[in-house]
Amino acid sequence: MRIRIENARIVDGTGAPAYEGSLTIEDEHLAEVGEASLPPDEVLDARGQVVAPGFIDIHSHSDFTLPGMPEAEAKIAQGVTTEVVCNCGMGLLPANDRVDKLYELIQPIVFGEPGGHCYRDLDAYRDELEGRGVSVNVACLVPHGNVRAAVMGMEERAATSTEIDDMRGIVDGVMAQGAFGFSTGLVYPPGAFAETEEIVEVVKAIRPYGGFYATHMRDEGTRVVDSIEEAIGIGRAAGVGVQISHHKAAGRLNWGKTKKTLAILDAARREGLDVHSDVYPYTAGSTVLSAMVVPLWAFEGSQTQLMERLQDPPTRERIIADSKARMLKLIPLPTILERIVPKHLFLPAMLRAMSKLVVISSTKRQHHYEGKSLHEMAKMRGQDLFEAILDLLVEEETAVAAIAHVMGEEDVQRVMKHPATMIGTDGFPQREGKPHPRTFGTYPRVLERYVR
Repeated sequence: MRIRIENARIVDGTGAPAYEGSLTIEDEHLAEVGEASLPPDEVLDARGQVVAPGFIDIHSHSDFTLPGMPEAEAKIAQGVTTEVVCNCGMGLLPANDRVDKLYELIQPIVFGEPGGHCYRDLDAYRDELEGRGVSVNVACLVPHGNVRAAVMGMEERAATSTEIDDMRGIVDGVMAQGAFGFSTGLVYPPGAFAETEEIVEVVKAIRPYGGFYATHMRDEGTRVVDSIEEAIGIGRAAGVGVQISHHKAAGRLNWGKTKKTLAILDAARREGLDVHSDVYPYTAGSTVLSAMVVPLWAFEGSQTQLMERLQDPPTRERIIADSKARMLKLIPLPTILERIVPKHLFLPAMLRAMSKLVVISSTKRQHHYEGKSLHEMAKMRGQDLFEAILDLLVEEETAVAAIAHVMGEEDVQRVMKHPATMIGTDGFPQREGKPHPRTFGTYPRVLERYVR
């Protein structure tokens, strides 16, 4: 089948200005651009329309949903034809029994329906997608969380040299099967348990393959400047390119810090390092609620152990105390003022304000909470905020996702305008709940709100 598209405004993806022209597609491939030499079977008049290459979603989590939703309608409808998956140190591969236990923690969220499972390696995942006839091109990264869990489980400690060698071996194997790079999610266990030096040594395994290092940094708020320096330092030490995932400055008190983070990125690029970042066109992010509230130490071990900790009164008190202590660190006060007014006096007002900015997007059972802020949820239950959150996590077996309205519009625009920035959705389709609109609306929003 040969289709001729005429009178289109062509944006060819090279950075060149758009121009009026025609092109021919034959058997799903671009056959010619410009004057037609091949007789078409069909002619489409694209007057007033734009023709462009398919978009690349550089930061996607669709690896979890493509086996069950291979049509990828949420992305295809936006013009996305290539997805880079297994970001934030999590993904469907590689896996062993230890990794399978890791994903029990968030099974209903990441799989969306019963029956989802991980794959032993990239070959097995590729075979699954090819068998189902997936609609998009898929580029897989090697997720750090899986690799660490495969070797160490959910242990909160530094890796030994032998364990690092084992992790490098796993990474090498998946890269040899066609992965494009390595990703970390340094706010999520078990990846968050890794020290910088450990990550450097594991990342070195992707260098022979020309892979890049994509990272959800350790802190996107108060310590975002330190975090981007760590990320770039890892790339420098390992000799690989760096992709800063969903580049942001989270929390009103941190708005404007993208001026500094972009300056650091620019300095690294002038140094000759291959550093880029990506962004989505919204001032709200989304993740699992447990990652927002529960301290890292509580995740060590298994889902069963986490549930026990959430219900054990002394441990529960410690979880709440640690969470409040983390919140206190977000309040920057001049030293002299802090001597007069202790930080803890500001905490109730801060918690009340923050609880109104976080909205529950999906639950396993109690769907009436979806679309409600944490403040509204606690009020509906007649409970203290933290008691309500922890009880909800127990009742839902931690399978609660939330949307946090924590970014400033100026930061979003500043990052988006930077020449080293790509667009990514950071989303995966959900059949239920009230998911973040970025999964379905990122590219139309960029074009409508920021391009026009």
